Amino acid sequence: MTTLQRRALTLPLLGLATVLLVTTLPLWLPLSALLALLHPGARAAPRVLGFFTLYLLCESAGVLVAAWLWLRHGRTPEAFLEANYELQSWWASTLKRGAAWLFRLRFEVTGMEAFAGSAAPIVLPRHSSMGDTVLPVVFFALPTGVRLRYVLKRELLFDPCLDIVGQRLPNYFARRGAGATEQEVAGVVKLLTTMPNHHGLLLYPEGTRFSEGKRRAVLARLREKGDEKALARAEAWPSLLPPRPGGLRGVLAHNPGRDLLLLAHRGFEKSASFSELFNGSWLDTTVQLHFWRVPFAEIPKAPEAQVEFINGLWDAMQDALTRLEVARP
Repeated sequence: MTTLQRRALTLPLLGLATVLLVTTLPLWLPLSALLALLHPGARAAPRVLGFFTLYLLCESAGVLVAAWLWLRHGRTPEAFLEANYELQSWWASTLKRGAAWLFRLRFEVTGMEAFAGSAAPIVLPRHSSMGDTVLPVVFFALPTGVRLRYVLKRELLFDPCLDIVGQRLPNYFARRGAGATEQEVAGVVKLLTTMPNHHGLLLYPEGTRFSEGKRRAVLARLREKGDEKALARAEAWPSLLPPRPGGLRGVLAHNPGRDLLLLAHRGFEKSASFSELFNGSWLDTTVQLHFWRVPFAEIPKAPEAQVEFINGLWDAMQDALTRLEVARP
């Protein structure tokens, strides 16, 4: 599907969904409240409805503002790029504030001393929920002024605002699958090697959101293959999926001198999709974030050593998650 064909489908659907939901909200709110009373598994239904409404409004507003930015700054590339970064930051921070208010979320952040450095780092977060995608922007990029370049799965282009703004910014939308590995790694490496000092690269090493079902499937595949060493590694990470080494190894091999910034977080584990929010898993949750930095000098140069280094990063990520769990209020 071409970009024009995709947007001819997604943009009208976004507009229609936003108008229908907003105009019928007086009907859906009492129905969702009744559902929450009658069904314990839907106790957060009114809040989820509110959050989904906010999401659609942010999407629609983002598309409209993106069009205005093109009219205003389209012929001045630097101003156009900066304006789109500001729009991305507004989108992420608005959704974070809305979710915090609707679900009474609290955020605790440690390790912010790791933000200091002469150049923006390569950011490696865990990925457990649709909600955690805003965390690096809100808690790292906005306070420091860093402009993050994202490596994202290509399926996210069906999100209209991300399709438009995300492709204006220097991000890379990767095709998942074995057939395009070298091409995808080359695309990620290009992002890294063309960055100015105030731009950082964000890569999700797991490649997809964590869930218990996905972890069980990974463990089953490793057992079938008879890869005992990889299986033992994966079993040692109860809160994580094994990192996919291809893209990350390419980044490490071509890293021009950037430190790594890792982000462990707890609180979003039971909300990998909108449907899982209905059971109230986000209500009154304290979301804990911990950052730490790995200097460039500690990254090995030999490819074989880099594999063990990546596994060591994930050992440290699991240790950090365990400590956050112990410290949870």
